[in-house]
Parts: sequence; structure tokens; C-alpha cells
Amino acid sequence: MNNHILASGLTSRHLRRISLLFAFFAAGLLLLKFQWQTQVDTKIRHDLVYQSIQAGTQINQRLETLASQTRMLRLQIIRNHLSDQQIRQKIRDVVENTEGVFRSGIAFKRNRWSGKTVLYSPYYQKDHHNTPSQQITDSYDYTRQDSAEGVRTLWFSQPMEQGNMWTEPYFDKQAGAWLITYAMPFRSNYDGQHANGNDGVVFLSISLSELTNKMFQLHLGNQGFGVLISGTGKLITSPDQSIIGHSIFQLSPKGYPLLNAISPLLQRGELSTFIHPLTGHEQWMVLRRVDALNAWLALIIDANELRLNRSVSTWYWDTVPFFAIAALVTLLASYHFPAQIHQATNRVYTALSVCLFSCLLLLWYQALTPKPLAQGQILLVDKQSARMALKKISALSAQKVTLQHVQPIRIEIQSIDLLKADQISLIGEVISWSGESRYPPLQIDYVENISWSLKRSYPKTQVWEFVATIKQPFDYGSFPLDNEIIRLTLLPPPHDKNTVLIPQFSSYRSMRPESRPGVAIQKDEFSGWKLLRTYFNYQQAAFTGYGDQVHPLNHLPAINLDLNIVIQRNITGPIISHIMPLLVVSFLTYCMLRLWTKDEKKQALWGFSTATVLQYCASLFFILIIAHVALRDALNAHGIIFIEYFYFLAYLQIMFTAIGALVYTSGIHVWVFEYQQGARIKQWYWPFILLLSLLITTIFIEK
Repeated sequence: MNNHILASGLTSRHLRRISLLFAFFAAGLLLLKFQWQTQVDTKIRHDLVYQSIQAGTQINQRLETLASQTRMLRLQIIRNHLSDQQIRQKIRDVVENTEGVFRSGIAFKRNRWSGKTVLYSPYYQKDHHNTPSQQITDSYDYTRQDSAEGVRTLWFSQPMEQGNMWTEPYFDKQAGAWLITYAMPFRSNYDGQHANGNDGVVFLSISLSELTNKMFQLHLGNQGFGVLISGTGKLITSPDQSIIGHSIFQLSPKGYPLLNAISPLLQRGELSTFIHPLTGHEQWMVLRRVDALNAWLALIIDANELRLNRSVSTWYWDTVPFFAIAALVTLLASYHFPAQIHQATNRVYTALSVCLFSCLLLLWYQALTPKPLAQGQILLVDKQSARMALKKISALSAQKVTLQHVQPIRIEIQSIDLLKADQISLIGEVISWSGESRYPPLQIDYVENISWSLKRSYPKTQVWEFVATIKQPFDYGSFPLDNEIIRLTLLPPPHDKNTVLIPQFSSYRSMRPESRPGVAIQKDEFSGWKLLRTYFNYQQAAFTGYGDQVHPLNHLPAINLDLNIVIQRNITGPIISHIMPLLVVSFLTYCMLRLWTKDEKKQALWGFSTATVLQYCASLFFILIIAHVALRDALNAHGIIFIEYFYFLAYLQIMFTAIGALVYTSGIHVWVFEYQQGARIKQWYWPFILLLSLLITTIFIEK
């Protein structure tokens, strides 16, 4: 007895020490992971600050180059008494030979030119119709500062009073783009006088698209972008050109939630952290001064996205929760530890089984976690993100996206039903603001059949309803832990293939993916699936199909709008119909192992015999094989499904029990079967089965 007590005491102390060891490993790995994440965040911040410095320096250098060109033109004009033709040639040379310059010219004050022209103002525009004698005054009087001419005269009046300067951004109708102008006042003797103050202004105008393109060359992730904000708060560059020239402090919170959220942060310092008002993701913003423009360069990134892109999958970090579970289970097993060796051994194997089962449940829970956005996708949550996505597509391809042809639509799925394993039935509604039309406002790609009906029609708005059956092949290889995406590819109508569809963001209650914009189903479940989230994004396609026909878009990639519906299988059904039967089979085979005995009285009492075991095993096998065949027929699966490995494991349990019973009751002597009536097999049964289950799940997750 003393030996039993001593052995029990040592085992109890050993378990506590093992528990502390597991806890130490868990804490150490957790600390290591935290330090690594801190290092990743630090690297991202350093990279963000470095890019802001580089971008700010490049912009300053570029603007300084343009300013020096203006100074050279100014010197050439004031040092030499040039003729009209010579001045125009100098202006033309600057425009033609300087990259990014749209217009340049010179504007004299009234009666300061030696010729007969009262307001002498020659100019030249790149890639535009120019005449030999064109003047700015052909369009308007730039010397007038009243409300009749508005802000378009500031490029002349302000430099005359304040000196060299870059103007605020303005939209030029002739250029069809947003411009900024560098203007310098000058003094000359063209009128024969030197002491009568400034004679006029030399100017050079560049398109803001050049600065905008520099923003897209930065490595800020798919959701990141950069903007230039003037000292007065006006947007100099933005992915959305419709708000250039507007004050960032006056943007609508509903129309431009992200820019509205960063406006209060402009006074807080160079590096700020805030939460995206729609997605809830952590955002970082860094500010850098652009002295040449008296402006701020703001770079905004999605911290979660860059963390994910820079993460290195290290297997031992994923073991932290498993070590924690092992520590807890081992500690609980050490309390009131039995004194007898047989009971102590059973306690150890039971603790091991509980630990393995808990780890298996944790692995399954992790496998159910929805996957993040695929690399390259830009989440469309507002006009800013949509324009940014279109701009990036334009920058990466030869296709020029004509933003004037963007057509807003509202799509809402009202019913989803799974007809077959690879067929989905949809009922939905589409609202279009393109005016009256006899044709539906969009096409849905990869449909097997679809019918449209016009529900309501107004002068500028139409409401269409559709019923469609789409082909959506799912990958059932991960059943029952499968997460899928129903991807609806929305195309412009065939008669208007140059249109780019865009969600009407203001028509949705929220664009947060968890709010499921684009889906209005009362219940969160359909046909055994749960709705998790929805989101819009753009994708490029070399061709776009309408039904069975495929039309190339002038050999350029098409831009399609995708509505992505993220779904997850409701695991309750598979647990009842597949997992529970497998567990019951495992318990029954274990019970048959517990009945193993060579005591004739117990054999008679328990009814243990080889024939009985074989009969039970055959019954369990046929039950499993019927369920297995029904599973494959229902899913129309190709290859081996995840849960099938557990069916194979159950088959092995049945075969082992049947063969073991034959060996045990025959004259064949095998030590593991004979020792204490198969005690080792009974003790190792659950740990071995659960260990194999863990191995199967781990291999599946790592695929």
C-alpha cells in the first residue's frame, strides 16, 4: 500500500509540474507572438512614414522643377525686349518640353505691353487647338476681381499682391481636368517705364492627375490611399475627382465617411490612429508637410490588411491555446488523485483524452472562422473607395475608365434557395436611376435562366424584379466546416457596354459587411447555410459574357461589379446527421472492448462471444456505409470530403474490434490483448482515436 501511495504522490506532483510546464510554454509563446506583432506594427509605421517622406520630397522636387521653369520663362521675357512671336515661341517651348504642364502664358496689366493690345495675354495649351494670336482676354477679363468672373481671376490678382505662389485647385473646362497654377509677378520695360510696379504675371499650370497618379504608386495596400490637402482644407488630390477643390471639413459624413472621419485628426500630429466608420477596421494616417504647395500629404492605410499581408504563418504560435488547455486539464487531473495505480492510470488516460478532445473542438472552431478578403480586392463602402478601385484598375491596365459613364444601381436579394449542390435560385430587386428603358439595367453573369419584370417606372427611376437560377459550384471538400462565397457578377446591359456599374451607397442602411448590404432576407439561414456578411468589389475580366455569348470589349479588360455573399454551413444539421452517428459508433465499439473478458461467468452475464461482436460490428458497418453513400449523393462531391476521413476512421474501429475479438477468443497469444484482459487497448482507445482525429483536422486546415 505504501508503494501505491508513494507512486500516487509522485504522479500527482508530476502532473502539477507538467501543468506548470505547459502554462510556461503557453505564456512564452504568447509573449513571443505579442512582441512579433509589435515589431510588425513598428515596421508598418516606419514604412508608412518613410513613404510619406519620399512622396513629399518627390512632390516638392517636382513642383520646384516646374517653378524653376516658370522663373526661367520670366527671366527670358523681362531680360530681352521680345516680340509677340518670340514670346509665344518661348511659352510654347516650355509647355511642349516640360512633362505634366498643360498650359503656360503671360498676362500683362492694362496698357503695360508695348504693342497696341490693351490687355496682352498670350498663352499656349498642350494637346489643344491653339491659334497664332490667342489671348486669355478672348474668354474673360482676368483683371476684374468682382463676382462676375469669380475665382478664375485669382491666379492673376493674388500673385500681384502676395508674390510667387501656387493657387488653390480649380476645374478648367478647356482642359477638362483639375489644375493648379504657379504664378510669378514680373517687372519689365515693355511700356518704357521701370518704376511703375509689377507689370503682370507669368504662369504655368499643371494637371492634378499627375499628382494623383503619384498617390497610386505608393504601396499602401488595397484599401489604402493618399490625398493632398491645402492649408485651407481643400482637397488637391483624391481618388474621387468629384470632390477635388472641396473643403474636407465640409464633406458629408454619409457620402464620404472616411474623409469626414480624418478631418478632425489633421491637427493632432503626424501619426494618428482611428476606426473606419463603416468597416470598423483600424486605420492609420500619417501627415507630411509639402512646403511647395503649403499643403499636407495624408496617407491612410488599413492596419488590419497590412498586418495580414506581412504575417508569417508560424505553426508554434497556433499552439498557444492548446498548451493552455493542456495546462488546465492536467492541473484539474492532479487534484484528489487516486491512490491506486490502476485508478491513477485511468485518470491520466482520461485527462489525456479530455485534453485531445478539447483541442479537437478548438481546431474545428478555428476552421469555421470566415476567411478574409482575397488579395487584390478593394472593399467598396463609399464613393471614395469605388473611385479608388477604378483608378487602381486604370493604373494597372491599358483601359481608361471613363468616370462619366458610371451608373449607380441598387440591388437587393430578397430570397436565396439552394436547388442542387451547385445551383442557387435567387429572387431580387434592382433600382436604376438611368431613366426609362425597356431593358433591364444590368446583366447577371453565369446564369442558367433569368426572368425580369418591371415593377415600377418613374421618369428618372425604374424598379425591376428578377428571378434567376445561377451556377455556383461549391467546394464541398471541407464539409461540414465549409465557408463559401456566392459571387454575383453584375454586368452593364449589352446595349451600353461602356458603362461601369457602381452601388448607390446612400440607398443602403449601412455598407458594413456585417450589416449585409445587398441582401434583405428576414432569416439569417437558408437551405442549411447561414448568412455571414456581404460586400461589393470590382474585378477585371478579359471578356464578359451575356448568357451564352461572349463579347470582347475592344480587347480591353472589362470592369465588373461583384456582389459577394459570404455564407457558412449551419453545423447543427451535420452534427445531428453525421457527427453524432460517428460518435455513437465510437462509443459502441468502445463498449464492446470493455466487454472483453475470459471469465466464463462474466461472458455468460454480459453475453460476450465472437459471434455477438461480429454481429454488432456488421450492423454498425452497414449503418455507416448507408449514411456515407447518402452523404456523397447529397453533396455531389468530387474527391474525398473532410468528414469522410472520420468515416474511414470509424471503419477502422469496427474492423479492429472485430479482428481483436477473434484474436482475443482464439488460441493466439498477443501480449497487448492478454495483459489484464486488454487493459492497455481499453486505456489507449480514446487517446488514439482523438489523436488521429486531430491529425486529420490539422492536415485539412493546412491545405
